[in-house]
Amino acid sequence: MAGPSSSAGALSPAEAIGAQELRQRTNGGRGVTIGVLEGPPQLSHPCLAGADITVIEPWWLPPTLPIDITVDHGTYVASVLFGQPGTAVEGLTPAARGVFVATSRDEATLLDPLNVARGIETLLEHGADVILVCVAHPTISDDVAWPVKRAIEAAAAAGVLVVAGAGNDEGRCRNALAVLPQVLVVGAHRNDGVMFKFSNWGTAYRGHGIVAPGDAVLGATPDGGTAPHKGTSISIALMAGVAALLISARQQAGLGKDPLAVGQALLRTARPCGPSDSHGRPERCLDGKLDLPAATSRALTGGQVLPSAARPPDPRPSRQPVYALGALGYDFGTEARRDTFKQLMPPVRAGVPANPYDPRQMIGYLHQQPSEAHALIWTLNLDLTPVYAVEPVGGYAPEVHTLLVQFLARQLAPMSEDGFAERISVPGMPAGRTVQLLSGQVLPVLEITGSRGLYAWSVPALARALGRPGGPHGDALQDAVADFLQRVYHDLRNLGSTPRERALNFAATNAVQARDVLAEALQDGMALHDIEVSESPYGRFGSDVCDVRLRFFDPRNSRRAKRVYRYTIDVTDVMPVTISPTRTWIEA
Repeated sequence: MAGPSSSAGALSPAEAIGAQELRQRTNGGRGVTIGVLEGPPQLSHPCLAGADITVIEPWWLPPTLPIDITVDHGTYVASVLFGQPGTAVEGLTPAARGVFVATSRDEATLLDPLNVARGIETLLEHGADVILVCVAHPTISDDVAWPVKRAIEAAAAAGVLVVAGAGNDEGRCRNALAVLPQVLVVGAHRNDGVMFKFSNWGTAYRGHGIVAPGDAVLGATPDGGTAPHKGTSISIALMAGVAALLISARQQAGLGKDPLAVGQALLRTARPCGPSDSHGRPERCLDGKLDLPAATSRALTGGQVLPSAARPPDPRPSRQPVYALGALGYDFGTEARRDTFKQLMPPVRAGVPANPYDPRQMIGYLHQQPSEAHALIWTLNLDLTPVYAVEPVGGYAPEVHTLLVQFLARQLAPMSEDGFAERISVPGMPAGRTVQLLSGQVLPVLEITGSRGLYAWSVPALARALGRPGGPHGDALQDAVADFLQRVYHDLRNLGSTPRERALNFAATNAVQARDVLAEALQDGMALHDIEVSESPYGRFGSDVCDVRLRFFDPRNSRRAKRVYRYTIDVTDVMPVTISPTRTWIEA
């Protein structure tokens, strides 16, 4: 926290970040647990009466250490998040559960990395969905102590979103914990949108940094009163609250919490700063400003966000590859394009014009006129919702268009035929531009430069092919493979844009390795419990490498230890590749 600010124009937490409607929609973040690494809050403050807050005393610290220097900060953060309705400070998430680990006691404990690591591990043990780390360890070398690295990796593996501040050192250094790529790092700007000059920046924050309001936000003081403050620690409290609201909204919509997906939604919808907002240095703005309506749309639909008229175009196209799974579709973009196809396509019969929306008629026309395939907007759909526009480019574009026509025809084949396809894989690179469909929906464009990795299949056919007919557990293995694929397609559906998502989708496409794991587990009498993907702590330099873990249990004996199988996938290139044999161990 940079310090107190003038009371004039002080805003409530929800007003400061524009989350009034989202707070009401989620009943104040009900069902979410926010863990806070902070000083102990003054729970006797009137605004915290009735709040669901647990304060955990760190057993690893001497009980005689003073705590008065951080009570002010802890009380303020607690009110920003958990201040109850109708009080002097109404927090962002009054219905959420709060767990405070009071690690901040004095200057020595504030700067102790082992203290921070143990605090994070404690919050994981208490079921935190979001962890807010308010302490900042300044670093110029951007190095991070190994206990903190290990704790953050454990949080990421558990699917927990960690939020930390950029720091208030005017860019002279960084916050050591916030340089880790698994952490959502948050900087601060004024209420008029101009960056605070004290908010830190640097290349170590690139790719996982966002800025948010941190100016004149009203909060509680230990003496029972209120005061506004400013600084990056205000911004991270607001950001943690917004993340918790989005997690709650996802849960209430039946999408599953997935805090890491919420973190990606916040990052990928951030708006870039202009020169006037960043004092002529856009890097001060990290990866952009929070755009809460856009982030809400992305977090709750899993699709792409319609561009806001107030959002300037992002001049920095993402070049992180995409490996997406879905069904193929097509669109015309304009009524004129649709009517052109209607006129060019042969009539159904005399007096009955062609219907370009009928995919069977369209396939017949494209077989006769294959060059017309490029005039369509090809889409990749998740459950009938278009999420990408697929655009073949380069010298192999005609070949790819031919393949797309074949895939569309296979989707219309009878399900009983071997040629039927219900799913395709699309490896591509974001073009940094969008197209608008006839419905008005705007989609990001994926450029496809070749046919490598473009596959089409159905679950029954793939399960039969992998099920080792006539071998041990043949039918059971087919069922296990089919269940594994269906879980990835439906329960773990995603856009294939993050390293974790690309690794998961590739694991389902390259299902031979999963088949071998399932066969071994079946032979041992075990069934699939869950699928987990995390960034691998070991990988080739400059690569995105992820571990896929399949965890199995014995359905006949709940007391038997679980067994874990792990293999590693490098998703740096457009086409992922498996880089390790399968490893297995018993999990207590």
